[in-house]
Amino acid sequence: MNESETFNVRLSDHFERTQQKLIDSRYRKNRGGRKRFEEVIQQINKSLSENPRLPQFRSLWGGFVRADPEPYPKGSSREGYELWKLKFKMPQLGGAAEQGRLIYLLDVTQQEVILVWIYTHAEFEKRPPERDLKRLLLELIESPPGLPQSNAVESGEEETGTEEGNPEDSSRD
Repeated sequence: MNESETFNVRLSDHFERTQQKLIDSRYRKNRGGRKRFEEVIQQINKSLSENPRLPQFRSLWGGFVRADPEPYPKGSSREGYELWKLKFKMPQLGGAAEQGRLIYLLDVTQQEVILVWIYTHAEFEKRPPERDLKRLLLELIESPPGLPQSNAVESGEEETGTEEGNPEDSSRD
């Protein structure tokens, strides 16, 4: 990739729902924290558009944002796509809720970053349930942009961090 290439950043419907849920649950009564959170997300989007395989950068509000390749749920990988997870500090939160996570797909052929899911370590210790993540990834990969996405993944949003699926993945965070 040369310096002039940029990637389009697209927010999936599911990302928008999980982001709003996170704002409602963590920043409902904290306008300053919400504003800072939204600025961190803007900074992440800008950085991903410039380099979607970004190793690490300093966040506007402290700590580092780090991106790592993420293993696919079994049977969901497709040629031309890469799965990544960002780890970052959630502004003005503490404990497990301070540990923000953002899963995204990198569509190498279309030069597009698709934001898939945002959550905190308090919601899921490792990552969302394998079956829900797999269903969502396949839906995003197999349906062209612009078509409405289903709400088939809603069940996983209410779970409390239990993981299902491949035990090899349980060591990842």
